[in-house]
Amino acid sequence: MPVLSLADHAIFDTTDDSGIILDTRAGVYFDLNVTATIMLEAALACDTIDQVVAHLIERIDGSADTLRAGLECLVAELRARELLLSGATEPA
Repeated sequence: MPVLSLADHAIFDTTDDSGIILDTRAGVYFDLNVTATIMLEAALACDTIDQVVAHLIERIDGSADTLRAGLECLVAELRARELLLSGATEPA
């Protein structure tokens, strides 16, 4: 099971190097920068936080601790906007 799963009302799409999440319930969308897009793609595809961080290290210039902290911020933001399924894993 992936680290993160988006809520049924959240649609994620990538365009070029960035991404957007459409909240069909609220009728709004959120632009993601390149880094957030890479983080979300990894979290949706990987089964553990360690796998996500390993993937991010290959694609983003940053330490494991920095990337893990960035992932935690992204998850907190998505959770605050109710864009994740309620059982989404807490990065630690």
